[in-house]
Amino acid sequence: MRKIFGFYSLPLRILFRPINGFYEMKYEKKGTLKIAFLNFALLCISYAFFNQYTSIIVDASHPHWINSLFDFASLITVLVLFCASNWAVSSLTDGEGKFKEIIMAVCYAMTPLILILIPATLFSNIITIQEAQFHSLLVGLAVAWFVMLVFIGLIVVHNYTVTKAIVTAIFAFVALLIILFLITLFFSLVQQVFIFIHSIYREVTFRM
Repeated sequence: MRKIFGFYSLPLRILFRPINGFYEMKYEKKGTLKIAFLNFALLCISYAFFNQYTSIIVDASHPHWINSLFDFASLITVLVLFCASNWAVSSLTDGEGKFKEIIMAVCYAMTPLILILIPATLFSNIITIQEAQFHSLLVGLAVAWFVMLVFIGLIVVHNYTVTKAIVTAIFAFVALLIILFLITLFFSLVQQVFIFIHSIYREVTFRM
């Protein structure tokens, strides 16, 4: 147990002492991508469990709509796009964080979600409709804690002031929307080209 907690000590320390924890991650080189990816994998498992087994009292989603592979793909897409947009904007605003450090900070900040999602799922199966608000409060607490840790982590990684971090976050969000628009446009164009080629192929084969 001592080895396990020693191996995973930094994410746990970031929970309650985020400034010191992220400082150790960046400047004392105590953080590793191995732990960051482990945290992300644990989040994927927790999120899949949450989607699959949350009681119908608090989640009316049809079981046939749930796809764990799609959830994993969605999480990794959001992670990569968020980190890429933040890195792109921070490069223009004198941010000191590297792309690797941004990914590490975001993944390390996922610990509250990992620790709360599974207990919240189990809790949802023993509560009544009148108590559903406590489940929402528990999940909301995990999300708020995660967002706060990401914000503090990016402040430390980029060596920003709070005001500059807020402004950068706004621009990063705009950049994220632009990236999503370009990706959607690209796939739309690819689809149109495929349809065009397919229609030509059908016309040629029909005339032959």
